[in-house]
Amino acid sequence: MLAEFLAAALDPSCAGGDHAAIYLEHSVIRWLMELIGFPQEQSMGLFVSGASMATLTCLAAARFWAAKEAGWNVRERGLQAQQPDLVLYLSEEGHGCIRKAAEMLGLGNNALRLVPINADFQMDVNALRVAIQADRAAGRQPFCVSASAGTVNTGAIDPLSLLADLCAQENLWLHVDGAYGAVGKVDPRVAPLFEGIERAQSVAIDPHKWLSVPVECGCALVSDKQLLRETFSLVPPYLQLEEGKGFANLPWFSEYGFQQTRGFRALKVWMVLQTTGRQGLVQRIQHHNALAQHLASLIDAAPDFERVAPVTLSIVCFRYLPPELKGDEEGIEQMNRALVPLLQLAGEAFLTGTVLRGHFALRACILHDGTTPADLRILLESIRHAAELSRG
Repeated sequence: MLAEFLAAALDPSCAGGDHAAIYLEHSVIRWLMELIGFPQEQSMGLFVSGASMATLTCLAAARFWAAKEAGWNVRERGLQAQQPDLVLYLSEEGHGCIRKAAEMLGLGNNALRLVPINADFQMDVNALRVAIQADRAAGRQPFCVSASAGTVNTGAIDPLSLLADLCAQENLWLHVDGAYGAVGKVDPRVAPLFEGIERAQSVAIDPHKWLSVPVECGCALVSDKQLLRETFSLVPPYLQLEEGKGFANLPWFSEYGFQQTRGFRALKVWMVLQTTGRQGLVQRIQHHNALAQHLASLIDAAPDFERVAPVTLSIVCFRYLPPELKGDEEGIEQMNRALVPLLQLAGEAFLTGTVLRGHFALRACILHDGTTPADLRILLESIRHAAELSRG
């Protein structure tokens, strides 16, 4: 909060230039790369409003790369020169911002291929391979796979290493949506699940999620610095300065993304990382993941609850199953849908709902430092109480 105040008081233009805010953003971007194991050499990152804008930035670079590989410049000719149709792959659990990005980039929903998931809600690599082959046979141009490092629904981590292998074989861009979960890599228990993220061409992260940075704050990381600059660089005459003189310090951050006007988002991320430290982040994320495992164990031991997805990070998905409704899927569905607003209005606990394999589920996402095992027991009791109220 103090960093937001200081950033507003200083009010620097973070389009670029030779001043503290720019050096601080470079430093914090490097720290984020270190946290998730993203390669720093020849890479570039910048802060944006959130994961949706980070995704749009990364996929714009992927589209520019795909056009360049095919021998045309998408900035000059747009998609009118596009032959054949570009295809982007994401799992059934992929975030909705990917669909929005495809629409805004002129690809359209017809360019999206939803890949089936396996029993652990991960992208099915074999199904992806079949889809790529089918699209090539039909004369289309696969260009990008969007994987997840912690899906928004269940926290599932796609098999990133296998996907990196496949993308290398097929000459595809690998984008990783790590908005919520990428920083989970610092937990040694789950770190092996993130193997392969270092081979992605781009990653989206939201420091305003697990890092507890105030919103808005997203981050786009791209492994090819020069390509990202080629995707966005446009320097108007009034900003054309001679490098190394005056306020120049080229290239500017505005050459690596869409925004010319950019706020000082880096300061609040710097303050969180500086005060918490790497070990503090490890302890926080380990604590949240352990709490999720504890909640899962409470659910598994309770006869009136059912867990409906594996617990990988700090998200737990489950259903309330009162004895009188066992075997009545429609009744269970209606009961659980009714519970979410009742819980939110009661104010003792906050849950959201989601849909997994066609069935409604309660979703608990543990990200607050103050959460304790006692809170999780209160959560389950609150659900039971809300269920009694719903019965009238």
